[in-house]
Amino acid sequence: MQTTSIEEIALEMLGQNEVGYFAVNDSGTGPGLLLVCDADVSENSLLHRVRLFAQEGYAVLGLKGKFEPDDVINAANTLSSRKDCVNGLVCVAHGSVVAAVLHVAASFNAIVSFDASNLPTYRAPAVTECPVVFQFGTQNTTNTDIEIETARTIIDSTNGSRVYVWPEACPAFSLKGEPTFDHRVDSLAHTRTLELVRRMVGPYYDYVELFAEHVRHEFETRDVDATMATMIEDPYVNHVATLAGGIGHDMLKHFYKYHFVNQNSRDRNSITVSHTPGPDRVVMELVVRFKHDQILDRYFPGIPPTQQFVELATVLIVKFRGDKVCHEHIYWDQGSALKQIGVLDADHLPVAGAEAARKVLDVDLPSNIFMKDTWDESQDKPV
Repeated sequence: MQTTSIEEIALEMLGQNEVGYFAVNDSGTGPGLLLVCDADVSENSLLHRVRLFAQEGYAVLGLKGKFEPDDVINAANTLSSRKDCVNGLVCVAHGSVVAAVLHVAASFNAIVSFDASNLPTYRAPAVTECPVVFQFGTQNTTNTDIEIETARTIIDSTNGSRVYVWPEACPAFSLKGEPTFDHRVDSLAHTRTLELVRRMVGPYYDYVELFAEHVRHEFETRDVDATMATMIEDPYVNHVATLAGGIGHDMLKHFYKYHFVNQNSRDRNSITVSHTPGPDRVVMELVVRFKHDQILDRYFPGIPPTQQFVELATVLIVKFRGDKVCHEHIYWDQGSALKQIGVLDADHLPVAGAEAARKVLDVDLPSNIFMKDTWDESQDKPV
């Protein structure tokens, strides 16, 4: 499992002795990430962000306070001088401190800003010297339009800089512990953050290979402890069609141990159709084939083995945190699955059986089979 310890370090800056928080990935080194927040951000929110980015693979220094450009440079120098900080330096900034960071943009390989304020007063030309991503939560706000427009005028879109607006989220949506924290939007914004910083400084992970190791322990070694070791300390898995899985280490381990690892068909294989990698996840499209020759709670809870073969087009969306699996969303057509084992009477319903999976593998197989009559009637109409 992935764990991260937090180290307090004393800093001579901001006109007084400040305490910052440092954490590094389990590997012991990582690209430097300076995290700066306004003074009113709670300590718990700051610590959560420090730990999160450390688990993503970075050497993280987190600070909150009122920053001038020189303060940002001092903090950047403090971080970059550490032996555990390697391969570049990026900054993630929240709130009014963004303006000070932009004044010294040349000190960083990339900057990600959340809910920047006071941007109309920004005049430093160095912003184009590194890519910048701005993210704004605009729900229940009245004064963000000018900040957003200013952000759009000072970025260089040719180097990957972007402005993202989240109208369904309030400011501070990404700070866990704050009243306006929004888990869903934060996850979307976090992916956009990692898209920039991974591209500029790494670290780079082969998510397909990492997930293959996870699957190897699920289906080959059938080692629950080894399976859990490929995941973060608080993972979850959701087999969407049947709501099967677990949230958190203990519940998920229980699920794997008693309802998954030893409930795999002896006649099973899968064919990969596509891999779509991203900065913190991989989407996998498969055709899974198995025989319902034993209890399979995740597919057919409460249904005794029917000895029928099943072929299912399956999509897995696997999110990672650093090099560990964070969560899995697994999708398939449950109607097709139930039809194939003979427990769903679908004779008069547009529910495909194995032919749905087979058409994913062979696009030339017949289309429109459930609307054959109306399709035939339309053949003489112009296109």
